[in-house]
Amino acid sequence: MENFRFIDHTGDLGVEVFGENLSALFQHAGEAFTEIITDAETIVTRESIPVSLKAEQIEDLLVRWLNEFVFLFDTKGLLFRVFNIASIDDRHIEATVQGEPYDERRHPIKTTVKSATYHQLEVVREGEIWKARIILDL
Repeated sequence: MENFRFIDHTGDLGVEVFGENLSALFQHAGEAFTEIITDAETIVTRESIPVSLKAEQIEDLLVRWLNEFVFLFDTKGLLFRVFNIASIDDRHIEATVQGEPYDERRHPIKTTVKSATYHQLEVVREGEIWKARIILDL
């Protein structure tokens, strides 16, 4: 099973993410986000940042999760490679993400993300697999 794949969307970028459970789904969503911005292989895990988020439902939690990385990149220049989910349910996530500050000599920027959106947002369980579709505003 692939972890994620990019899908065409006019003017923006869509991502379909897959996981055997919610933890894996959110981990793979973080990895997809990083791959949109830069090559994850160039990121060294020098810093660990705790992430604790709450939401009204799972779809909102996914948007908040990805927008947290937009915020941390925009305000602190942080890029992440490792996404360790300590606990998750439909309304809450506790995680530690690892990465380092952006370095223009080592982190080629592919594109920048303005935000994760609610447009065509979907988080579903299909049999034993969790699947999400999210559109990112570039």
